[in-house]
Amino acid sequence: MRGDWTDPAAYAHMQGYMPAEFAAEYLVRNDDFVAECGQLSSHLPGSVEPIGPPDFITRWGARFRSHR
Repeated sequence: MRGDWTDPAAYAHMQGYMPAEFAAEYLVRNDDFVAECGQLSSHLPGSVEPIGPPDFITRWGARFRSHR
């Protein structure tokens, strides 16, 4: 169950967020983004080739760093 998005206290932890952190918070609350990321995560570890629709970065403005 998600919290009450209208409650200012629910956002107190975000007061010091940088723009990229705030954007990431928005994206992880978007069901369409979460579903598409789930599809993208099925690639092989260490792959450097983009996986999924070519317009993912344009549509979501998100890029993932390699964790090698």
